[in-house]
Amino acid sequence: MKEEIDENKEKEVIQKAYKYNIFLGIWIIAVFIIFLLQITKIITDQYLTLGFGLIILIYAIALHTQNHKLKIKSIASILVYGLNILSVIGVVLIILANQANNLLELAVGVLLGLVTLILQVSAAIFALLSARKLRKLYPDILDNRRKNTN
Repeated sequence: MKEEIDENKEKEVIQKAYKYNIFLGIWIIAVFIIFLLQITKIITDQYLTLGFGLIILIYAIALHTQNHKLKIKSIASILVYGLNILSVIGVVLIILANQANNLLELAVGVLLGLVTLILQVSAAIFALLSARKLRKLYPDILDNRRKNTN
């Protein structure tokens, strides 16, 4: 009986890890698109990307815990942690540069913003690649999940 519970729990962890990898990649792509729409002034809501950024961080934490249970390295979630730290530093530098009219701090802040953008794209790629890897490792478990939901 206990073996069945452990097997069901492992299947659930695999399914969650797959789902979180897919959703993390999708959320990151969505934030990237919203960012581009903000640059072109199509969307003017500043808080929209902050809300999605928080959702990305929550998914990264959930993904990290599921991958840790499966003993899989979670590169995407680590990149999300790093880009969040860099984005906070960049925002602080940009605010301080605007108050002091310092172009060097402003340039460093913008450069950090570009680095976080690159890390964001990298995190989306690694999340989708991890989902693909899980699909190859456990095709029967993930296919059963789709059959059960239909």
